[in-house]
Amino acid sequence: MSQVLFCHGIGYRKRHRERMHANWYDALRTGMIDTNLPPLEATVIRAVYYGNCFRSLAAKGGGEEEGLEGFDDVPNYGSTDIRADVEIELLNAFAMAADPGSEGGKGAAQALLRRLERSRLLGDVPAKAVIWMIKQMHRYLTDENLHEQVQERFAGHVTDRTRVVLAHSLGSVVAYEALCAHPEWEIDTLITVGSPLGLRTISSRLRPPVGVDGAQWPHVRRWVNVAAKEDPVALVKELGPVYGEAIEDKPVSNGRFAAHSVLQYLTTAEVAREIADAVGRG
Repeated sequence: MSQVLFCHGIGYRKRHRERMHANWYDALRTGMIDTNLPPLEATVIRAVYYGNCFRSLAAKGGGEEEGLEGFDDVPNYGSTDIRADVEIELLNAFAMAADPGSEGGKGAAQALLRRLERSRLLGDVPAKAVIWMIKQMHRYLTDENLHEQVQERFAGHVTDRTRVVLAHSLGSVVAYEALCAHPEWEIDTLITVGSPLGLRTISSRLRPPVGVDGAQWPHVRRWVNVAAKEDPVALVKELGPVYGEAIEDKPVSNGRFAAHSVLQYLTTAEVAREIADAVGRG
């Protein structure tokens, strides 16, 4: 029975659970061995796969590669595809992080994208991939049917032996909401990596939302947040000020060219140690 539950993030529309499990497990195993920890067996890990829930909801055709690492098959989005208020707010958040000295706003999508490209905040990520990423976040936050499907997919993989959830990118939003909604689960540790949960555009639209009275604590004993200093998705590196001082924020460095890669996060000593501790292997 599984003790560790992986939850993927943006992308993965045409990936599958078996491949995700294999790739993530190999990276974690490498991280544990490099950190002088006994590696876990593949059988104690399960993977939540929900990427195919997005397939029939895409505004344009095409498939995506894992994370933000491959761009050839990303739909050929442009600035005119950014229309919804949520999408403008997210794009503005990225642009403001790149260039805090100037304001963006509605109707300024092209200018915001140019600011991002000039700043190199996103490394070699093309504009169409930024828009695609924003649109996936938007769909999850606002589409009731999609949201329900994804939450059901997550809940279907939790067992009475699940002790730790590691969630990447958009998956950290999925996991946070699921853990808040299920006090009956006996999960010890939540590990978020490359998380956008600190963005006000996202936190204000969570279920439950983060408001003037603060945020609900997910039903776990510990919450560890790992953010790479170069990661453009984890713009807010410390979640403690937003979700509570009990969060253990841990900075890492993934390098510019794989800053948001979950495989890079899984090979860090910080992630390896936290998973080992949560399952009693530390």
